[in-house]
Amino acid sequence: MKISKETQAQARRLFRLCIGPDGQMEEETVRRIASEVEARKPRNFLPLLCAFTDLVRREKQRHTATVTSAIPLTEQEQAAIRTKLDSRHSGLEYHWLTDPNLIAGMTVQVADDVTDASVRSRIARLTVR
Repeated sequence: MKISKETQAQARRLFRLCIGPDGQMEEETVRRIASEVEARKPRNFLPLLCAFTDLVRREKQRHTATVTSAIPLTEQEQAAIRTKLDSRHSGLEYHWLTDPNLIAGMTVQVADDVTDASVRSRIARLTVR
């Protein structure tokens, strides 16, 4: 769906209303704004909602860390990873996954930043050369 520059600007203005004084996105405000736009149905409301939800999705991803390991991590290992990531990023929500296909090691993804320290990726790099 093509979204005009004006609609994008409106979506950004609405999104800025969702950011609280602490710099964090307030989910209740997001729900209220989306409901209000849907109820009022202003001109081009579908592209506006698409642009708005895309901004909300990207902000949510910026504050979500997905840690995938070959085996389940202990509480101590999770705490060490949390400490390291919290020093670089603030207010992260953590998702802990297990994928035996990694063979060993782990991958950490925060938004578009991916750190891959798995044996599977090392083997893949060796076979490419």
